[in-house]
Amino acid sequence: MEWPEWLPARLVGVVFVFAGGIHLLLPGTLLATGRVAYDLALRVRFEPRDGAHRRVRVVGAAMVAAGLHLLYHGGLIPE
Repeated sequence: MEWPEWLPARLVGVVFVFAGGIHLLLPGTLLATGRVAYDLALRVRFEPRDGAHRRVRVVGAAMVAAGLHLLYHGGLIPE
């Protein structure tokens, strides 16, 4: 069975939209998770600076936009 060539791009689009939504809805949870992960894995202190929540949301908005583009066009370059 051969997959259509647009399918992998659309799957990545779904993942981007989901991950971007998480960034938009739960920036504090993501920053707290990063704090714990840095402490456990790297043994360094992670202290988000002022505006970190806003920057996480901006990244989320960019991810959602990229994901929607991939879902709509089925690839990076529209045909």
